[in-house]
Amino acid sequence: MNNIKKAALGVLVAGIAFGFSAFTTIKSGPIITYYKVGTTYPLPTDPRGYIYYSGDRCEVGGEVCSAQWDIGTNAPPTGDGTLLPTTGISFVAGSVTTGRFE
Repeated sequence: MNNIKKAALGVLVAGIAFGFSAFTTIKSGPIITYYKVGTTYPLPTDPRGYIYYSGDRCEVGGEVCSAQWDIGTNAPPTGDGTLLPTTGISFVAGSVTTGRFE
């Protein structure tokens, strides 16, 4: 009977560990900072108007300078001036940097 209790306890602990890891594992693609280059689309969650730059291009003053986007399975940007992909992307909440594009 003692072995059955040990086996049951082992299965229970393994199940709890597996269940916990299923809820704490975050699946995400590459998260990239894109810069808002115009005021035509002022909302930070609007992907239109965002362009990639490798360096920091934010200066003080203004509304939205940059935000991070999870680009999923899209190819990472290869050079400055690359537009944010139009599909398969998601806005990273809390990632907005205020200011203006340099």
